[in-house]
Amino acid sequence: MSDDVLNPADLYADLELLRKNEGFVAHRLDRVDTVAELLSSDGTDSFDRRRHRFTSAIYSLPDKDANLLLDVFALSDDTLGSPTLRERRRIHGEKIGRKIDAVADREPAALNQLASRLIRGTYPQSPLRLDVPEMHNGIVYESISTLIVVENRRWKKTFEHYRFIATFDEMDYLTVTRSYDGTVYPDPRGAFKVNTRHVEEAGWNDHFWHLDPERTATEPMRRDETYDLKFAIHTPADGALAPMTLASRAFHERALLATIRVQFVGETPSSVWRFERVSAYARPSASNSHNAAQIDERGTVTLRLRDAHGGLFSGIGWAWASTY
Repeated sequence: MSDDVLNPADLYADLELLRKNEGFVAHRLDRVDTVAELLSSDGTDSFDRRRHRFTSAIYSLPDKDANLLLDVFALSDDTLGSPTLRERRRIHGEKIGRKIDAVADREPAALNQLASRLIRGTYPQSPLRLDVPEMHNGIVYESISTLIVVENRRWKKTFEHYRFIATFDEMDYLTVTRSYDGTVYPDPRGAFKVNTRHVEEAGWNDHFWHLDPERTATEPMRRDETYDLKFAIHTPADGALAPMTLASRAFHERALLATIRVQFVGETPSSVWRFERVSAYARPSASNSHNAAQIDERGTVTLRLRDAHGGLFSGIGWAWASTY
């Protein structure tokens, strides 16, 4: 699977897709690239080996979630060979005394837990185990997805999705620092509001405060809970932007799976390159035989990272054919 097609957010959608029709069978696994890759050690693993790993990940969940997922993915003795998700939901519902709709309502939470296991590799047969040490007063990013839209050389907007785990109680807010001006719009369906502060000669700090379920007041985050922060950043209304040639991120807290994408609308660069884990002064300014990247059919370049941390920069750079 190429770097140009992986987006951490796709994993959740792919798991939802994989549970439909015949469930976890070979020809359907081949259609969900994110799941297939996370179950593979070198890209040549057999379907049986990947099925054993997937089952191992499911068994690492609490019993009620594991039993549910084994049934809906057609991996249990009772549902093996069942051709439809609806039939498998009926079978599981009969076991627990619930109707089909009630079974379906339980699936999203279980799928989210399964996705976390697959990303972190925290199950016995995982092809990649990431040893996440005990941390204090910090967070662990389970996945980070960044999409930067560049239209005719100028930055247009950025979409961010941070899925993270708090490692201590009473964390009131999460701060994301950026070096460029823009207007931040938190996901209106999400559980965060933003308070932006300009720091002289340093940039902008976006403080995302966690809201209570009614979204009427702030509420501290809790240890070992998983949170989803989604927001967009748009160009400032009065901004006269220079042509953009660099998109990078520094991960100070641990990011288990991170994707940075740049989508070009209109004009495309003459050359594009990737770089990983370098200081701010070592970010490359030109393409070479080692770092060259390709723009896909959607006008997008993608960089995928595992276990990024330490405050070093990773990202994508590019050059335009000529200056205006």
